[in-house]
Amino acid sequence: MELDELKQAWARMEVRQEGMEALLRQDFRERRMEKSRASLRRTLCWLGLEVVGWIVFVVWVASFWVAHRNVPHFLVMGLLLHVYGVAAIWSCATQLFLLARIYLFDAPVLVLQRWLAQLRRFRVYSTLGLGLPWWCLWLLVPLVAIADFAGVDLYAAGASWIWANMAVGLLGIAFSVWLARRVAGRPIRSPFLQRIVDDMSGRNLLGASRQLDEIARFEQA
Repeated sequence: MELDELKQAWARMEVRQEGMEALLRQDFRERRMEKSRASLRRTLCWLGLEVVGWIVFVVWVASFWVAHRNVPHFLVMGLLLHVYGVAAIWSCATQLFLLARIYLFDAPVLVLQRWLAQLRRFRVYSTLGLGLPWWCLWLLVPLVAIADFAGVDLYAAGASWIWANMAVGLLGIAFSVWLARRVAGRPIRSPFLQRIVDDMSGRNLLGASRQLDEIARFEQA
């Protein structure tokens, strides 16, 4: 009889231990998921602000080129900036969609990791694609702003200097594309380059990815 009681007590202890382990695993997962979601929320808020900012930008440059459509170089500048602003809005909207899918749906960790990797990869390509034109756009934005708010046509005063800067900008774009092609598909050993890639994909998203990695390792242990 004592042996039967001992067996029953041992069985109850095993059940209790299994229940405690399940609770610990659930608590660990919930805490890591909450940290991950906090990082995702910060990215959601930032992307929302970006969309609003780019919409304001597009409205401004649209009103500029419409008002100056009879001046060829102002028309071209305004249209280029307009197209760029629309591309930036599309990029932010796509990222919001991909991020909302991760944030709103309670999917398995492996699925969330795959979705997050897809988002970070898109963000890297998007940041690169939108960043390269700034080799030239950094000059167009102040030209348009000065013409719009001060009524001064700096292009007419220094067209040769502006075209020289545009040529340098095109060379910068070509060099950046060449460098990106050399780095793409290769393991990154340089901490400096790794920090650049992490910044392009988003620090908050990197933090969320690390939290999901911890959950996956814990669940597989």
